[in-house]
Amino acid sequence: MYNDHIKVWRFQDAPEELKNMSKNGGDEDWVALVPQKFEDEYIPWIESNSFGRCCVNEYVYLVYPGYRVFIGCHS
Repeated sequence: MYNDHIKVWRFQDAPEELKNMSKNGGDEDWVALVPQKFEDEYIPWIESNSFGRCCVNEYVYLVYPGYRVFIGCHS
């Protein structure tokens, strides 16, 4: 699928299956799909406040094993 790069969407433009993973109730801003290739990489914009978020939730993406989904929320 996207095994060589990180794919990022505005939350409203993300695939439904990714949006449905969120438990945040409407405060979501973006979704990132991260392949296993980046598992041990530090991705500063996901981990810091610099990407316009208050929290980031991480999910294991079972549809494509080895992928992780990050959803950034503003509250």
